[in-house]
Amino acid sequence: MPLVGHAQNISGRILDENNNAVPFANIFVRELDIGTSANAKGEYFLTIDPGVYHVAISSVGYESTQVELVVSDRPIKRDFIIRSSSVELNQIEIKVRRRDPAYEIIQRTIANREKNLSLINSYRANVYLKANEVIDRKKRKREQEPVEDDITSKKDDTISPLEAARKKEEARLQNINLLEMQVNINFQNPHKYKEERTAYKLYGTKDGLFVPVFSQTDFNFYHNLVHLKGIAEVPLISPISRTALLSYRYKLEQTLRENGQTVYKIRVTARKAGDATCNGILFINDSTWNINRIEVTIHKGALKFYDDFTIRQTYHQIDTGLWIPSRQEFDYQTKAGPKTFRGNTVLVYSDFVRDVAFPPKFFGNEVSVITQDAFDRDSSYWKRARPEPLTEDQKKMIGYRDSVDAVHKSKKYLDSMEAKFNKVTLGELIYSGVGFRRESKKSYLDLPPLLGFIGAEVVGGWRLGPYVSYGRRFKNERWFNSTVQASVGLKNMDWQGGARFRSLYNPYRLGWFGIDVGRQFQAINPFDAYLNQLRVSNYIVHDHIDLYHRKELFNGFYLRTDFNISDRRSIEDYHPSWILNEVIDVDSAVRFQNYQAFISHLGLSYTPFQKFMREPNRKVVLGSKYPTLLFNHRKGWKNIVSSDIDFDYIDFGVDHTVQFGTLGNSRYTLVLGKFVNSNDLRYVDFRRFRQSDPYLYSDPMHSFQLLDTALNAKDWFFEAHYMHHFNGAMINNLPLIKKLKLRTVAGAGMMWIKESGYRHEEIFGGVERIFKLGARRRLKIGFYGVLGQSNNDPPKADWKVSFDIIDTWKRNWSY
Repeated sequence: MPLVGHAQNISGRILDENNNAVPFANIFVRELDIGTSANAKGEYFLTIDPGVYHVAISSVGYESTQVELVVSDRPIKRDFIIRSSSVELNQIEIKVRRRDPAYEIIQRTIANREKNLSLINSYRANVYLKANEVIDRKKRKREQEPVEDDITSKKDDTISPLEAARKKEEARLQNINLLEMQVNINFQNPHKYKEERTAYKLYGTKDGLFVPVFSQTDFNFYHNLVHLKGIAEVPLISPISRTALLSYRYKLEQTLRENGQTVYKIRVTARKAGDATCNGILFINDSTWNINRIEVTIHKGALKFYDDFTIRQTYHQIDTGLWIPSRQEFDYQTKAGPKTFRGNTVLVYSDFVRDVAFPPKFFGNEVSVITQDAFDRDSSYWKRARPEPLTEDQKKMIGYRDSVDAVHKSKKYLDSMEAKFNKVTLGELIYSGVGFRRESKKSYLDLPPLLGFIGAEVVGGWRLGPYVSYGRRFKNERWFNSTVQASVGLKNMDWQGGARFRSLYNPYRLGWFGIDVGRQFQAINPFDAYLNQLRVSNYIVHDHIDLYHRKELFNGFYLRTDFNISDRRSIEDYHPSWILNEVIDVDSAVRFQNYQAFISHLGLSYTPFQKFMREPNRKVVLGSKYPTLLFNHRKGWKNIVSSDIDFDYIDFGVDHTVQFGTLGNSRYTLVLGKFVNSNDLRYVDFRRFRQSDPYLYSDPMHSFQLLDTALNAKDWFFEAHYMHHFNGAMINNLPLIKKLKLRTVAGAGMMWIKESGYRHEEIFGGVERIFKLGARRRLKIGFYGVLGQSNNDPPKADWKVSFDIIDTWKRNWSY
């Protein structure tokens, strides 16, 4: 009980039974609920009022000790002795303890990792998500420091200061994007998720917002690897993973007392800055050895779109020893020119229910669902549902966008915008083309500019002719478009043209069909080397009717059916193009008797356990960890609609991408096929293999880099391709090379053709570097060395360069 008097200083040292200092030990005064930590020399200092107190002294690896301390009206100097714990530490633990007690804390947390993972077998919770992006534009020097003459010359007396300020504020609010979402999360060990999005409201665009799909981005740091699909190229090594001590350094910065709980604040630093590591702060609870909260920042080189990405998690206790995340926050940004895109996403958890007994088959391939009701929530709903208030800027932005949205939906505004868009200008007539829109029907009509009448073909050269396109999109995500075109060749005065129609009739089953009718020069091998695309020997005249259809019959299983009726003729009677006459062999046209062909194509592909999201009118495919199986059958039908051909072709294929943790990811493709019937197989329909381009690296999943000629096959053939991206795993520990931001890649390919006995093998390795083209556009340039051999040629080597632009929708590269 405290006595009346002035506060006194208490100081001393914390020692073990051998009189050695115990660094960073904890001293806690129970009656006052205060405490402190000793320094690295075991020295401590306290200031408390006179009285009788019970003081607890503790440290990792030592038995806790409690003593009674009488504080009078004079300063006290007192040492405390605590004994080593009976828990035996291995050699590594002893070594790290002498450097910093943080290592022992981390070791105990790692030892309890599996236990903390297994505390919850299933749960259900509500999550409020708010994602916000602010786009800042850095003013140029001239804009920051305008001279007096510039101000005078640019002054517009017709705009009042109030009007100018209003426009400036509107421009600022237009650079704020916001998404709010209410989600019911269902989870079952080991990694089954299903999210039900019950409310959804978007202001602006969501292109730069991070909105997690929980089945893909778990952010569970109790796992050895934290997978960040769509964010980083490789998974993140958790600071409390089984091998964390090999990847991180730790430092105990502070010992805190929070709500009766001792919490250790530990600085986490990557031993070597790599794409699979992070830096930050980890708060660990004493005794239970679990996460209290965490804040880590991911290295820039590992991120796909962002320049930095910070994760913050806060846990709270719901039962003895059981702590669950109550809040997650993500800060991210990227720069593009003078603009900086700053994003923040917050997830707030509530209504947590543990050990839920989910019905059978509750969890499946559908990992997320959102109905139309979620989009129809009004402002009163959001006022009730928000667990934390909006910022003042977010409130202003919502008010501004709501008012603008009301105007934009009015008939008067739509009519005015339609009239403005449909107004024909001289620039449209000459350069960009003329377009007409019907906002009420979401339809368009496009006509070519005068320059669009001019075209060129490999066969015959210059051509003149127009085109017209018409299309429409419906509210249920269905759409169609059609194009009609015609042209005349100036060299041969020959007419070509056709009509095409395509329609997405079932967005949920990805069902679409189309028809294509006309006459054109058709490439015999449209995927051949680029130089071969300039050879007239690669073309025929093709009068055709094409019908095609594609649909998902059930999840992951796709059916494609195509039918082609054509009249095929040689181009030997066409005069060559004067454009290409000097660079290609103009007399190399393929000569043959005209014939008719009716060909059907049946394509099947199946991806087991394909994950997907279901929206009101469409399906969003998320992929699968299992390989895609492929089957194709092409048949030439004899005597049907005057067809002269007769063949059957089949092939079987596998396409698979595999993640090897922090070592990168691999992709491989396999194809085996043959013509099982070649009674009347014409040259145009052979199975072809692409000739390699000089200097340019082609898609290694479907072509080879050292084939010096185009090949074809009628009998059995087999081809295999493999490519592995190390994603920094090979060279990210080399400081000087790492600054170049290079990534290593390696792979191989092989091919076998039975009828010619031809065999080809090649291996390659190289480096790639990613360049920023904009806020979310990326260009990857690669430089590779290739070594190959065949049974007909000696080994040879060459160098190749590649260019690839990331798919911003799939958030992935072509290869």
